[in-house]
Amino acid sequence: MTEFFRSFPIFAAILLAAGGCSKTPPDPAVREVFEARAITQQQGPVTARAAVLADDESERYFGVSLADKGMQAVWLSVKNDIDGPLYYLPATTDANYYTPPEASRIFHAWWPGEADRQRGSFFARQAMPEIIGAGQVASGIVLTHREGGVKFVRAAFVGAGEQFEFRFVIQLDRKLYAAQNIDFNALPKATENVDLAGLRRKLEELPCCTSNKEEDRHGDPLNLVIVGSGADAIFPFIERGWRLDEPLDVHSILRTVGAFVFGTEYTTSPVSPLYVFGRPQDIALQKARNSISLRNHLRVWHAPFTFEGHDVWVGQISRDIGTKLTTQTWSFTTHRISPEVDQDRYYILQDLLLTGEAYRFAFAGGVGVSSPINPRTNLGFDPYVTDGLRLVIFLGPQRKPAGQVEFIDWERPSPR
Repeated sequence: MTEFFRSFPIFAAILLAAGGCSKTPPDPAVREVFEARAITQQQGPVTARAAVLADDESERYFGVSLADKGMQAVWLSVKNDIDGPLYYLPATTDANYYTPPEASRIFHAWWPGEADRQRGSFFARQAMPEIIGAGQVASGIVLTHREGGVKFVRAAFVGAGEQFEFRFVIQLDRKLYAAQNIDFNALPKATENVDLAGLRRKLEELPCCTSNKEEDRHGDPLNLVIVGSGADAIFPFIERGWRLDEPLDVHSILRTVGAFVFGTEYTTSPVSPLYVFGRPQDIALQKARNSISLRNHLRVWHAPFTFEGHDVWVGQISRDIGTKLTTQTWSFTTHRISPEVDQDRYYILQDLLLTGEAYRFAFAGGVGVSSPINPRTNLGFDPYVTDGLRLVIFLGPQRKPAGQVEFIDWERPSPR
């Protein structure tokens, strides 16, 4: 084992050097396939369609493996029936989207030739136009970060003094690691609907923590509750830069190894499964810094009860502050969490208040106090301290300034 760790960086570098070398001529015929399965939405005079290219489709379409670079192609089509031009805002689809020249440069050979120049021209021609004239239909590709299981696609357009925002939930057919192939219609059905007092009681009765698959060890504390219906409870996170994890496959393995070896950024690296209600998380989201070792991440589970007809999502949020060696994972590494998990709870409250979609919040009991003198530990044996409360955030479609958000005085966090 010691010899393995000594040679691991060299082994990883060889794998990384070998990855991403495949280049073939682009195949525009693939377009018919993903266009045929596009989802359509309409808002007044604007109609939008969206599809996400699978890894193999994007490789055939562009002639290079986008997945090797952590990229994912989203196809959009827009019909503009307003009286004037419509302007597309690609940053709403991905705040860090790749421009055609940037993508072309990423895939250039060390000594660019005619094939690279043609590919660069192809990237440019396939890009989604930023201006759609009155009465016109425009379509094209937006290059985003790669995710697995499901893709939450936002696309906003402005024109005639209005903003039109479309939200698509697109299933991805591929092997997964932590996140599921989320079908909001196929999640376990709630068996009980409660009022506000009943919600508080239900939250206080939940387990304190996540667990392992065998349910014989406690993991991270269940310190977060989101009340919101279906995908509308997830899109505020997407708006604030939270990203779903990638599937565990050859592309993510190579990127994970490289990020650990070289200490580089990897904003969608796979996360390990934790268990609540007898199943792994329904959705895992993360917001990374410029190193794979540093990130905020959260997991949520659809609860078996609703609040006044709205879905309830029970979750945990923590902050990764480093890595350590372990024999319990495929990469021989795991993250260390910050022991002050209540600070991470406060971070997500700020993030969702800034979206304007939070209209009330509260704190409920149920986690149990974990003190610096006698801390609890998660499945990775990392200690954590908490005042024992769960943050409860209610999300709604009507945006509200942070100063007008209602505070329900169930419990109050202990001053630190």
